[in-house]
Amino acid sequence: MAPIPQTPQGDPPEVPPATPGTPTEPPREMPPANPQPDIPPPVQEPDSPQTPQELPGDTPSEAPLRGPPSPLPPEPLHD
Repeated sequence: MAPIPQTPQGDPPEVPPATPGTPTEPPREMPPANPQPDIPPPVQEPDSPQTPQELPGDTPSEAPLRGPPSPLPPEPLHD
């Protein structure tokens, strides 16, 4: 194993602290790349219906309506 380079005082060199305002993480790619560049976008078949560009309007709720409220519990007895 190679020896650690040392300063004339015999101490190992110190890593300088991060400069304020300088990010410690590597810079992001400019412009940001596609996260999966090897996967092509899906191809639209010519005879398939068009993909909607917005959400559909109001649709009926598939959840059943609520029934009548349950009876209230009896009031506690007071001495």
